Amino acid sequence: MKKIILHCSDSEFGDSKTIDGWHREKGWNGIGYHYVILNGNRKSRSDYKKEDDGVVEVGRDIDIMGAHCRGHNMDSIGVCLIGKNRFTANQLLNTLPAFLSHLCIIHKISRDNVFGHYEFSDTKTCPNIDMTLVRKYYFLPFPVLGVQPGTDLCLHPPFKK
Repeated sequence: MKKIILHCSDSEFGDSKTIDGWHREKGWNGIGYHYVILNGNRKSRSDYKKEDDGVVEVGRDIDIMGAHCRGHNMDSIGVCLIGKNRFTANQLLNTLPAFLSHLCIIHKISRDNVFGHYEFSDTKTCPNIDMTLVRKYYFLPFPVLGVQPGTDLCLHPPFKK
């Protein structure tokens, strides 16, 4: 893998199972993202569960080419934030920085190769956050984040299909 592409679900709720269903309805072969970062609202905007906020779920197996960014799926990891243009503090300030740093270390990807979907398409705004700021501020040394390299970030196993 050479890059990470960050997306948003363009929904106020969801999880990897929900997105898998949406993608299958489009005729795709299941969820296109490798990972999904939850906002605490799995089924609807009104069902917030704090324990789900910031949870990282596995979507498509990392060894299978993603289906998330036309022309860039072969060499990229797709990460989706549940949300439209609002995200939880836990997603943005805890999980995302630690998880992006973790992926960069494991896959030997430079922070300069972490992109938003909009950076590859004139018609996309996803993930609706400024990726220049993400690249500038999210990659702090692990001790500052309180996470040591190799720490299991509590990735949930893929859902049952």
